[in-house]
Amino acid sequence: MHPEATADPQTVRWVISVGTLPVVGEVAEAPDELGRMLHSGDIASIEVETQAVVIRLADGQRWSGTGARVRDALSAALQHPQRWRPADVVTQDDVLRAALRDVLDGSVGDYIRSHGGEVTIVSAHDRRAEVRMAGTCSHCPAAGSTLHSRLESELRARFPDLVELRATEEPGKAAKRTWLTLRRRA
Repeated sequence: MHPEATADPQTVRWVISVGTLPVVGEVAEAPDELGRMLHSGDIASIEVETQAVVIRLADGQRWSGTGARVRDALSAALQHPQRWRPADVVTQDDVLRAALRDVLDGSVGDYIRSHGGEVTIVSAHDRRAEVRMAGTCSHCPAAGSTLHSRLESELRARFPDLVELRATEEPGKAAKRTWLTLRRRA
């Protein structure tokens, strides 16, 4: 794990390996010292992403004084993934949607946007995801390659149980509706 600064000086994003924790979203309970820090008010919030734990210190706390303690507590808490409890019930669909959002907010989305394209989430359900391709992606002959080699591979790294990724073009922008379907190999 390693820390990444955020725009908020009270918040640090701790990058972890994909699949380390079985939860996403706000955390209500964390193991041992990390949980005690959350409940005592030293930590204002903990949020789990598919490949990071975002920790916001409470007002009055500083990373310069508390950072080493948080790091050690987080490291120890990651050894007990079954003891993390989300604030809300988290379904497999929630994990898939979070993984897809991670991919689209990261380097894959940056690549697509740099070429004038746009990809939005249509649905994430039953280990299947559907996205809508718009902008320059609507008529691009390389859209299938981008979908497979970039988007699907990054999504599978974060959500290995993916069964299918489908993409449609923006309605009304193409002469015909195109479905690009990539199914998991048997």
